[in-house]
Amino acid sequence: MSAAKLAPNMPQWMVDHTNHYLASGGTDGHMYTIQQPDRPQLSVPSLLLTTTGRKSGKSLTMPLIFGRHGADYVIVASKGGAPNHPAWYLNLAA
Repeated sequence: MSAAKLAPNMPQWMVDHTNHYLASGGTDGHMYTIQQPDRPQLSVPSLLLTTTGRKSGKSLTMPLIFGRHGADYVIVASKGGAPNHPAWYLNLAA
């Protein structure tokens, strides 16, 4: 299997966060700080998910925010509220 690459077409802030996460070995990047205009700063836990492309067969890495529900971990495949699923979800489902 080839080394994972960043998923294509990610916004620059996601590329920057992923590169920072990888460069630190996850020690500085696990918590992602969100700063939106006119809102308080928020820190959230993040992970790097690597999937194998269902069409390309390539390993692709995507940063995701996660949460907890009791003892379970939760990630939401919302694609920012878009009507279709994100590619990483489709890769997992395949």
